[in-house]
Amino acid sequence: MIGISAYAGLEIDIEEILKYIEEAHHMGIDLLFTSAHIPEVGESFEDDFERILNLCNELGITTIVDISKDYFESLDLNRYKIDYIRLDFGFTLEEAALMTKEQGYGISVNATTFDEEQIEEFIKYGGRLDKINACHNFYPRRDTGISEELFIEKNRIFKEYGIKTMAFIPTNYKRRGPVYEGLPTLEEHRDMNPIVSAQHLLMLGVDFIVVGDAMASIDELQVLSSIEEDVTLLPVELKDNISEVELSLLRQVHTNRVDPGEYAIRSQESRLIKEGIIPPNNNNIMRKKYSITIDNEGYNRYEGELQILKKDLNADPRVNIVADGYEARILIELLQPGEKFKFYF
Repeated sequence: MIGISAYAGLEIDIEEILKYIEEAHHMGIDLLFTSAHIPEVGESFEDDFERILNLCNELGITTIVDISKDYFESLDLNRYKIDYIRLDFGFTLEEAALMTKEQGYGISVNATTFDEEQIEEFIKYGGRLDKINACHNFYPRRDTGISEELFIEKNRIFKEYGIKTMAFIPTNYKRRGPVYEGLPTLEEHRDMNPIVSAQHLLMLGVDFIVVGDAMASIDELQVLSSIEEDVTLLPVELKDNISEVELSLLRQVHTNRVDPGEYAIRSQESRLIKEGIIPPNNNNIMRKKYSITIDNEGYNRYEGELQILKKDLNADPRVNIVADGYEARILIELLQPGEKFKFYF
């Protein structure tokens, strides 16, 4: 579900890259994307490239190598174990089909530009659909990533053929040069918390999410590797003066009621699992959209009611604001009745 990227011959030392791959592997991340045709690579490229692929082979990590036809013909790829080749410039559909039939490579097609007509042509040439996946582009230059609408439409085509899809998110740790502005597929993800952007892609139906940038932080990897498909993780910022009873509720897994209100996501469990009294606090102020609130003892039998607001509401002395979920707004808007969620803080 989650993958990383590693790039040979750039500014990050190969020993640091290999350590990064090993740490990701220990967290259960077993998919790696790399590129064999970055113009800015240095003299160490081929040695670094080989060491990256050899380590992935040793650890059992699935590899996807982005490559143009010129590089494909100039590199001795038989030296390396490569699981998927992402075909970039110069390859014909007939050549791609042949690779899946005779050369043992899996193929990653460009999900952002590939269309239904090309899929049918690939099939006509005898290409094996069980040997391909669809990998979206990433976009180094700011303001050039694709829209959510185009993304959904492209994925729909591949789903109809049973082809797995993959897309990229940026990191806030070590971004890849030469532009250093992140490597997202969707433009709206460029400066977003990767915990949010990764889950957003999952909600949009993507099968694999890859950190496109040079290196994610260990904290980012730990959270990304802990993402569950059936529980949405919402990063929130806690308010001051929260009681232990409220903190305990915030640490639980909640279910959005199947009959949520128009203005709020409502926890199905919170009143039932509350243990103790919740007094009013000094956060009984104007309730902003995406605030997380818990009803205090002043609300009688509603004490412990946990909500995520989808609309600004007036202050109520019976309702404590316990956290701000604005950073997770894109996920909050997509939470459906009956779906589970948990807070990250």
